[in-house]
Amino acid sequence: MVVYLDIALVTETFEPFKGGSAKRYLEVFKRLSKKGFNIDVYTVRLKPSWLIHEEIEGLNVYRTETVLRNFITGDGFRSVREVLIYTYWVYKSLRDKDYDLIEANHCPIFPTFPSKLYSIFKNVPLSITFHEVWYDHWYRYVPNKVYAPLGIILEKTMSKLPDAYISVSEYTSSRLINLLKIDADKVYTIPNGVDLNLYESIDVDRDSTRIIYLGRLNPHKRLEDLLNAMKIVVKRYSDVRLDVVGDGPMRRVYESYVNSNGLKKHVVFYGSLSDAEVVRMLKSSYVYVLPSIREGQSITTLEAMAAGTPQIIVNSDGSGARYLIEEAGSGFTVDPSPYSIAEAIMRILDDRSLWLKFHRNSISYVRYYTWDRAAEEHYKLYRNLA
Repeated sequence: MVVYLDIALVTETFEPFKGGSAKRYLEVFKRLSKKGFNIDVYTVRLKPSWLIHEEIEGLNVYRTETVLRNFITGDGFRSVREVLIYTYWVYKSLRDKDYDLIEANHCPIFPTFPSKLYSIFKNVPLSITFHEVWYDHWYRYVPNKVYAPLGIILEKTMSKLPDAYISVSEYTSSRLINLLKIDADKVYTIPNGVDLNLYESIDVDRDSTRIIYLGRLNPHKRLEDLLNAMKIVVKRYSDVRLDVVGDGPMRRVYESYVNSNGLKKHVVFYGSLSDAEVVRMLKSSYVYVLPSIREGQSITTLEAMAAGTPQIIVNSDGSGARYLIEEAGSGFTVDPSPYSIAEAIMRILDDRSLWLKFHRNSISYVRYYTWDRAAEEHYKLYRNLA
């Protein structure tokens, strides 16, 4: 039986913003729209040029009337003031609407509370997608450690709100169950995905001198470790280049570092690119490096796999990406240091047979991780909840 649902999606960032959760919601929910779901997205207007209301890929996108320019702070976190403005706007926007189900992004925490209020008053289910579980990591990542205990309390409180917990990886599911003590029967692991058709439709030549970083330029991504690794690599491989694809609050800092450390001819910043351009960049690169110490799963790692580009991931207890690499056998997990990253890069550059092994394993493994599969799992869950 076909079931059509009216769904409210509450997520801080959405297209045209480029980020992991924004990409996941777009890819999954545009597919749900094609299945007949009516979906309204409630998100933040970060720039004056962004429309207050528009349709994107069959989704009705509503943004805050107020432009929240400082919603994402210079250190990659969120302005508490502007998050509260967004939270109140969510409450006002939802209260007179009728939906069959409400889906909320776990981050930032505050908007999940008006989502829960709506769920109670309208007697409809609430699902929350957890891209990460911070728990004790609050002490490691927040700019001001004074806020860490409050963050832990809020995360624990928020974790009691949903009727269903969607997790993007087994790693995140494990943290939900073991650290936040969530009933395992209420946790649904629905991994991120890639559009394999897009990757298969684009054919470009591989360049053995190109290394790629793909992702947001936020502090926890630790791009500085990769830049310092490049200082080591270029001493042996003078023609090697690092392509940095993505944008974020640390971009100017990293560009300045490159200019002042003799790396200008070895590092190129591209900013945000279209999906097709990203595919071309990945498929033409020889090695993908993610120095990030915090990942719920990592969509860009899956994208590197789809491109057949061997991966190097740092071994951090805050990163779920390492489990992808270990399970796939598609690259190296290394210590979070410039020397370890540089050593891994040079091992792949030196050994063509090793590169081919990682290449084949990548393509074989990633076939399970598609947005079509993720959308189908969401469809089944929402249909059963509502």
